[in-house]
Amino acid sequence: MTLEPRIALFLLNELVSALRANDPDTFKRWLCGGVQELGKPAVEELLLDWLAPFLTETEKDRMIAWHLGVCL
Repeated sequence: MTLEPRIALFLLNELVSALRANDPDTFKRWLCGGVQELGKPAVEELLLDWLAPFLTETEKDRMIAWHLGVCL
């Protein structure tokens, strides 16, 4: 496995952990770091194609609220 897929898998793990811990600051830091390391298109694909199917409706709502600047 090359370095990029390893980074992507690690990033997914950290994003899910931050969501489950209800920690928007950590989520945003990992998201920004992922964009810097992998690029925006790769992170968008991770969020839409890989992360979303594993999230509960509550976690999806929380992620959207964090993006909009609302705290749930």
